[in-house]
Amino acid sequence: MQVRPGIAVSAGLHVLLFFYLAYALAFHPAEKPKEDEHAIDMVAPPPPPPPPPPPPQQKVQQPLFIPAPAPRIASIPTTVPDLPIPAQPDLKREKPAQVAVDKPIAKVSRHPMSIVKPDYPARAEDRQISGYVDFEFTVLPDGSVANAKVTAEVPEGYGFAGAAQKVFPRWKFAPEMVDGKAVPTQAYYRFSFKLAN
Repeated sequence: MQVRPGIAVSAGLHVLLFFYLAYALAFHPAEKPKEDEHAIDMVAPPPPPPPPPPPPQQKVQQPLFIPAPAPRIASIPTTVPDLPIPAQPDLKREKPAQVAVDKPIAKVSRHPMSIVKPDYPARAEDRQISGYVDFEFTVLPDGSVANAKVTAEVPEGYGFAGAAQKVFPRWKFAPEMVDGKAVPTQAYYRFSFKLAN
């Protein structure tokens, strides 16, 4: 049987094409099918942005001069006790002129017939202090006072003697009577300063 040359050529070309396709498919992967343009894009959301960097730390400049800490002051009590006050400068403690008396007269305690009350010293009143003043003096025949001098002031420095001396010469005392006649008499008297209750 004789084969036509055209059929032989055609069969040979088909065999070659078969081997070529087998070779091409063996060494080249198949192309991925195109995705549908209308398909939903399933791309993952982008990651959140990183946090901002911390602000740069500012260097604190040290002062050129650092003062030394102040020394600690010890607590001091604020209450001050009353100190003794010197005698008042207006007191007249000089020895007064003596009244001439014929003979020595005994010093006796006398009670006044009339007085002029002295003002209470403000310094003593503010501190609620009482006191007294002792006088030595002469009672004249008319009952008036002469030669008055302060012999004691308790406590000193609060103005008791000065206040009493201002009014004491105006006091009146009963005179000493001898044989029905008033005579000068040496006497003493204590005036007390007392706060009203």
